[in-house]
Amino acid sequence: MKKYLYFLKASETPPDCPRLQRAYGFRPDGSWCGLPLPRDAAGLVLEDRCLPSPGGLAAALKALSGWEGLLLLDFERPPTPLLIRLAQDLAGRTLIVPPSYAAWPHRAILVGPWPGYGCFQTWLQRQQARWGSMVLDAAPIRLRASPGGGRPMFWRGSLPQSGFPCPGAGCLHRRLEDGSVLFWDTAQTLTERCRDAGVPALVFSEDWAALSPAPPKASVKKP
Repeated sequence: MKKYLYFLKASETPPDCPRLQRAYGFRPDGSWCGLPLPRDAAGLVLEDRCLPSPGGLAAALKALSGWEGLLLLDFERPPTPLLIRLAQDLAGRTLIVPPSYAAWPHRAILVGPWPGYGCFQTWLQRQQARWGSMVLDAAPIRLRASPGGGRPMFWRGSLPQSGFPCPGAGCLHRRLEDGSVLFWDTAQTLTERCRDAGVPALVFSEDWAALSPAPPKASVKKP
Protein backbone atom coordinates (compact mmCIF):
# COMPACT_ATOMS: atom_id res chain seq x y z
CA MET A 1 0.00 0.00 0.00
CA LYS A 2 1.78 3.11 -1.25
CA LYS A 3 -0.44 5.83 0.21
CA TYR A 4 -1.00 6.58 3.89
CA LEU A 5 -4.70 7.48 3.56
CA TYR A 6 -7.37 5.47 1.73
CA PHE A 7 -11.12 6.09 1.57
CA LEU A 8 -13.82 3.47 1.82
CA LYS A 9 -16.29 4.78 -0.72
CA ALA A 10 -20.00 5.19 -0.18
CA SER A 11 -20.36 8.85 -1.11
CA GLU A 12 -17.87 10.98 -3.01
CA THR A 13 -14.26 10.93 -1.88
CA PRO A 14 -11.76 13.79 -1.98
CA PRO A 15 -10.09 14.17 -5.38
CA ASP A 16 -6.82 12.38 -6.07
CA CYS A 17 -7.26 10.05 -3.08
CA PRO A 18 -7.21 6.27 -3.51
CA ARG A 19 -10.41 4.52 -2.55
CA LEU A 20 -11.63 1.04 -1.74
CA GLN A 21 -14.98 0.04 -3.23
CA ARG A 22 -17.39 -1.44 -0.69
CA ALA A 23 -20.42 -3.77 -0.83
CA TYR A 24 -18.85 -6.93 -2.26
CA GLY A 25 -20.02 -10.13 -0.64
CA PHE A 26 -22.74 -12.72 -0.76
CA ARG A 27 -26.51 -12.72 -1.07
CA PRO A 28 -28.79 -14.29 1.57
CA ASP A 29 -28.90 -17.51 -0.48
CA GLY A 30 -25.09 -17.72 -0.38
CA SER A 31 -24.50 -16.74 -4.01
CA TRP A 32 -21.85 -14.19 -4.99
CA CYS A 33 -23.14 -10.62 -5.34
CA GLY A 34 -22.07 -10.47 -8.98
CA LEU A 35 -21.24 -6.75 -8.96
CA PRO A 36 -18.83 -5.66 -11.69
CA LEU A 37 -15.34 -4.88 -10.52
CA PRO A 38 -14.50 -1.15 -10.59
CA ARG A 39 -11.88 0.23 -12.92
CA ASP A 40 -10.82 3.18 -10.80
CA ALA A 41 -10.56 1.73 -7.28
CA ALA A 42 -7.37 0.83 -5.42
CA GLY A 43 -9.08 -2.09 -3.72
CA LEU A 44 -12.24 -4.00 -2.87
CA VAL A 45 -13.96 -4.53 0.47
CA LEU A 46 -15.47 -7.97 1.01
CA GLU A 47 -18.18 -8.24 3.67
CA ASP A 48 -19.60 -11.23 5.55
CA ARG A 49 -23.15 -10.03 6.23
CA CYS A 50 -24.27 -13.19 4.47
CA LEU A 51 -22.29 -16.42 4.41
CA PRO A 52 -21.27 -18.03 1.12
CA SER A 53 -22.49 -21.30 -0.26
CA PRO A 54 -19.91 -23.56 -1.94
CA GLY A 55 -21.12 -22.31 -5.31
CA GLY A 56 -21.00 -18.70 -4.14
CA LEU A 57 -17.42 -19.16 -2.92
CA ALA A 58 -16.39 -20.61 -6.28
CA ALA A 59 -18.02 -17.71 -8.10
CA ALA A 60 -16.30 -15.19 -5.84
CA LEU A 61 -12.87 -16.69 -6.43
CA LYS A 62 -13.48 -16.74 -10.19
CA ALA A 63 -14.63 -13.10 -10.17
CA LEU A 64 -11.62 -12.01 -8.12
CA SER A 65 -9.05 -14.05 -10.03
CA GLY A 66 -8.09 -11.14 -12.26
CA TRP A 67 -8.19 -8.43 -9.60
CA GLU A 68 -4.75 -6.95 -8.92
CA GLY A 69 -5.60 -4.33 -6.30
CA LEU A 70 -6.02 -4.51 -2.55
CA LEU A 71 -8.49 -6.89 -0.96
CA LEU A 72 -9.89 -6.05 2.46
CA LEU A 73 -11.82 -8.74 4.32
CA ASP A 74 -14.15 -6.63 6.45
CA PHE A 75 -15.39 -9.70 8.32
CA GLU A 76 -17.23 -9.32 11.62
CA ARG A 77 -18.45 -12.88 12.11
CA PRO A 78 -16.29 -15.56 13.75
CA PRO A 79 -14.31 -17.49 11.12
CA THR A 80 -16.30 -20.18 9.30
CA PRO A 81 -14.91 -22.96 7.09
CA LEU A 82 -15.90 -21.36 3.78
CA LEU A 83 -14.71 -17.89 4.75
CA ILE A 84 -11.42 -19.38 5.97
CA ARG A 85 -11.09 -21.09 2.61
CA LEU A 86 -11.75 -17.77 0.87
CA ALA A 87 -8.94 -16.15 2.86
CA GLN A 88 -6.60 -19.06 2.14
CA ASP A 89 -7.34 -19.02 -1.59
CA LEU A 90 -6.63 -15.29 -1.72
CA ALA A 91 -3.20 -15.79 -0.16
CA GLY A 92 -0.43 -14.13 -2.10
CA ARG A 93 -2.55 -11.05 -2.86
CA THR A 94 -2.37 -7.72 -1.03
CA LEU A 95 -4.82 -9.10 1.53
CA ILE A 96 -5.88 -7.18 4.64
CA VAL A 97 -7.74 -9.21 7.26
CA PRO A 98 -9.29 -8.61 10.69
CA PRO A 99 -7.50 -9.86 13.82
CA SER A 100 -9.73 -12.95 13.94
CA TYR A 101 -8.11 -14.10 10.68
CA ALA A 102 -4.52 -13.45 11.75
CA ALA A 103 -3.75 -17.18 11.78
CA TRP A 104 -4.08 -17.40 7.98
CA PRO A 105 -1.86 -15.85 5.30
CA HIS A 106 -2.28 -12.09 4.89
CA ARG A 107 -0.38 -8.92 4.07
CA ALA A 108 -1.62 -6.82 6.99
CA ILE A 109 -4.08 -6.79 9.89
CA LEU A 110 -6.89 -4.22 10.05
CA VAL A 111 -6.64 -2.68 13.54
CA GLY A 112 -8.80 -0.14 15.30
CA PRO A 113 -10.43 2.18 15.51
CA TRP A 114 -8.40 3.86 18.20
CA PRO A 115 -10.63 4.39 21.27
CA GLY A 116 -9.61 8.04 21.39
CA TYR A 117 -8.30 8.42 24.94
CA GLY A 118 -4.76 8.29 26.25
CA CYS A 119 -1.79 8.64 23.92
CA PHE A 120 -2.36 7.65 20.30
CA GLN A 121 1.28 6.75 19.60
CA THR A 122 1.47 4.52 22.69
CA TRP A 123 -1.67 2.66 21.62
CA LEU A 124 -0.37 2.35 18.05
CA GLN A 125 2.96 0.93 19.20
CA ARG A 126 1.15 -1.72 21.26
CA GLN A 127 -0.89 -2.76 18.22
CA GLN A 128 2.19 -2.96 16.03
CA ALA A 129 4.03 -5.06 18.61
CA ARG A 130 1.08 -7.46 18.69
CA TRP A 131 0.12 -7.67 15.01
CA GLY A 132 3.17 -6.59 13.02
CA SER A 133 2.19 -5.20 9.63
CA MET A 134 -1.11 -3.37 10.07
CA VAL A 135 -3.64 -1.02 8.49
CA LEU A 136 -5.41 1.48 10.72
CA ASP A 137 -9.18 1.89 10.86
CA ALA A 138 -8.99 5.67 11.22
CA ALA A 139 -12.45 6.57 12.48
CA PRO A 140 -12.63 10.25 13.53
CA ILE A 141 -12.71 11.16 17.23
CA ARG A 142 -15.85 12.74 18.69
CA LEU A 143 -15.85 12.07 22.44
CA ARG A 144 -16.91 13.65 25.72
CA ALA A 145 -14.96 12.89 28.89
CA SER A 146 -17.00 13.44 32.06
CA PRO A 147 -15.63 14.96 35.29
CA GLY A 148 -14.38 12.35 37.72
CA GLY A 149 -12.96 9.99 35.15
CA GLY A 150 -14.58 7.05 33.39
CA ARG A 151 -14.31 6.08 29.76
CA PRO A 152 -15.17 8.89 27.31
CA MET A 153 -18.47 8.51 25.48
CA PHE A 154 -19.40 9.31 21.90
CA TRP A 155 -20.65 12.89 21.59
CA ARG A 156 -23.72 13.46 19.39
CA GLY A 157 -24.17 17.15 20.11
CA SER A 158 -22.79 20.13 18.26
CA LEU A 159 -19.08 20.87 18.39
CA PRO A 160 -17.43 24.11 19.51
CA GLN A 161 -16.36 26.65 16.90
CA SER A 162 -12.78 26.44 18.13
CA GLY A 163 -10.55 24.24 20.24
CA PHE A 164 -7.05 23.66 21.58
CA PRO A 165 -4.63 21.11 20.11
CA CYS A 166 -4.30 17.92 22.18
CA PRO A 167 -0.85 16.52 21.28
CA GLY A 168 -1.29 13.08 22.86
CA ALA A 169 -4.59 12.39 21.16
CA GLY A 170 -3.74 14.27 17.96
CA CYS A 171 -7.08 16.08 17.86
CA LEU A 172 -8.73 19.21 19.30
CA HIS A 173 -10.23 19.56 22.77
CA ARG A 174 -12.19 22.08 24.79
CA ARG A 175 -13.72 22.15 28.28
CA LEU A 176 -17.47 22.66 28.55
CA GLU A 177 -19.32 24.61 31.22
CA ASP A 178 -20.20 21.44 33.16
CA GLY A 179 -16.51 20.56 33.50
CA SER A 180 -16.51 17.81 30.87
CA VAL A 181 -14.07 17.89 27.99
CA LEU A 182 -14.81 17.36 24.31
CA PHE A 183 -12.25 15.74 22.02
CA TRP A 184 -12.88 15.88 18.28
CA ASP A 185 -11.28 15.69 14.86
CA THR A 186 -11.25 18.04 11.94
CA ALA A 187 -10.13 17.10 8.45
CA GLN A 188 -6.73 18.55 9.33
CA THR A 189 -6.22 16.69 12.63
CA LEU A 190 -7.34 13.37 11.17
CA THR A 191 -5.07 13.78 8.16
CA GLU A 192 -2.10 14.66 10.36
CA ARG A 193 -2.72 11.75 12.78
CA CYS A 194 -2.97 9.28 9.90
CA ARG A 195 0.21 10.64 8.35
CA ASP A 196 2.09 10.49 11.66
CA ALA A 197 0.94 6.91 12.27
CA GLY A 198 3.34 5.68 9.61
CA VAL A 199 0.96 2.92 8.47
CA PRO A 200 -1.80 2.93 5.83
CA ALA A 201 -5.12 4.21 7.21
CA LEU A 202 -8.73 3.75 6.06
CA VAL A 203 -11.46 6.36 6.45
CA PHE A 204 -15.13 6.02 5.50
CA SER A 205 -15.92 8.64 2.89
CA GLU A 206 -19.11 9.67 4.70
CA ASP A 207 -17.16 10.18 7.95
CA TRP A 208 -14.72 12.38 6.08
CA ALA A 209 -17.53 14.40 4.51
CA ALA A 210 -18.92 15.15 7.99
CA LEU A 211 -15.63 16.61 9.22
CA SER A 212 -15.15 20.34 9.29
CA PRO A 213 -11.97 21.99 8.01
CA ALA A 214 -9.56 23.13 10.68
CA PRO A 215 -11.51 25.51 12.98
CA PRO A 216 -9.80 28.51 14.53
CA LYS A 217 -7.78 27.75 17.63
CA ALA A 218 -9.30 28.85 20.91
CA SER A 219 -7.71 31.88 22.44
CA VAL A 220 -7.02 32.36 26.13
CA LYS A 221 -8.60 35.51 27.46
CA LYS A 222 -6.24 37.73 29.42
CA PRO A 223 -7.48 39.17 32.71
